[in-house]
Amino acid sequence: MVTDSGCLLDSIMRISVYITSYNQKKYLIEAIESALAQTLKPCQIIIVDDCSNDGSQDVIANYHSRFPNLITPIYHPENIGVTQSRIDALIAVKGDYVTYMDGDDRFLPSKIEKEAELLNKHPDAQIAFSNNYYMNEDGVHTGLWAESEKPPQGFVFCETFARDYPKFNLFRMELIDYKAWKQVGFHDPQLYIYEDYDMRIRLAKRFKAVYVDEPLSEIRCHNKGLSHSKAARHFEALDYIYRKNLSLLNDVSKSDKEYVMQRTGKWISQICRQAVDESLKDGKRVQAARYLVTALRYNPSIYSLRTALRIITPGIRNV
Repeated sequence: MVTDSGCLLDSIMRISVYITSYNQKKYLIEAIESALAQTLKPCQIIIVDDCSNDGSQDVIANYHSRFPNLITPIYHPENIGVTQSRIDALIAVKGDYVTYMDGDDRFLPSKIEKEAELLNKHPDAQIAFSNNYYMNEDGVHTGLWAESEKPPQGFVFCETFARDYPKFNLFRMELIDYKAWKQVGFHDPQLYIYEDYDMRIRLAKRFKAVYVDEPLSEIRCHNKGLSHSKAARHFEALDYIYRKNLSLLNDVSKSDKEYVMQRTGKWISQICRQAVDESLKDGKRVQAARYLVTALRYNPSIYSLRTALRIITPGIRNV
């Protein structure tokens, strides 16, 4: 049932939802139903299928036939990745605000309404985010993103760049003023992973965020996501994002810049060290050496004589 507040917001805020999915038929119905069940109804639900072969497109087509004026389907003829799926979804947006989820996640019923209500109360803010549950493959809650630690809000550029949020995880499924998103540009098509991290850095640089201290969405955790790809892929994406956005720190205070560089550098160097180990395991010593040099650039204290000897001298495992 839509509340009085929801009715009022519905008259002043047109909100689009987009869902990206690839071979997630098992969960996609739950995601779509959670968007349909919102107390503040979206004006549009965009569903981008990235060339699934599990029957997901039939599910989407069925919903489109039932809700032709609400559901906007986008079918990719070939698999091109989540970044381009997000870009295609954003290009298709008709609302004034937009929020989103992956095809295996879910909104709780009042998610859109409560975030929209907060933006309405804070007209100087363009981003609203909320707490979320983590759940397993079966949809059982396994924890909360923000428990005792509260995430920052307001102008949170430095915290976002440094990922200074609960569990080192950024906010997710935020509700954003579409004009703000267009001003900073959509996701970077050069990124295979961490495209959302890069986008949030750019958004947070220019726009204010507000937080609803209540879990309003559910994120499914399993071992099939992009986050489980090789460390080398993680490092290359993060190195690119860091170098690309480093100039955005030029106008912050010296202490804030050092805080971001130190915290981010430590994280990236740790992932880079994992890439070194992967490369050595695969017998790619030159690549391992390149990664180690890069890790030292981010964090000189990470130097390891043992690792250097393993790169220089093949066959050495226990030094």
